[in-house]
Amino acid sequence: MDTAPAPSAVTAAEPAARLDLPLFREIPGHHAPTPFYLTDDMFGGLSFEVAGGEISDKVGKPVAAPHTHEVPEIYLLLSPNPGGATIEVIADGQRHELTSPATFYIPAGTVHHFLTLQAEPGTYCLGLLLTGTAR
Repeated sequence: MDTAPAPSAVTAAEPAARLDLPLFREIPGHHAPTPFYLTDDMFGGLSFEVAGGEISDKVGKPVAAPHTHEVPEIYLLLSPNPGGATIEVIADGQRHELTSPATFYIPAGTVHHFLTLQAEPGTYCLGLLLTGTAR
């Protein structure tokens, strides 16, 4: 069985796998530890992070209180079938309704959160955090 190398042991030029996913982190404003699938310290240093997960069990249940990030974030809403999910994003007090597949850009410092309105099984909402820390 393949094992996940320590992040510092992998350079960006080497093929590598991470099998210890997701990695859970405490994020201010979130109600529970957030699952991350890519972090900026993986594979020799990435300029982004990917967090989130399956949301069909989150209908009507906010995963975070209104909060901000020091970096831009892009929501990526994916479902097995087009139109299989709808989320409500509140960004700086403005309501936006997204139906899958969809993306939504959130500038750094924007107060935001989302609520799942409907989601078929196998629907994911991922947050792509643009950390800009590539090494």
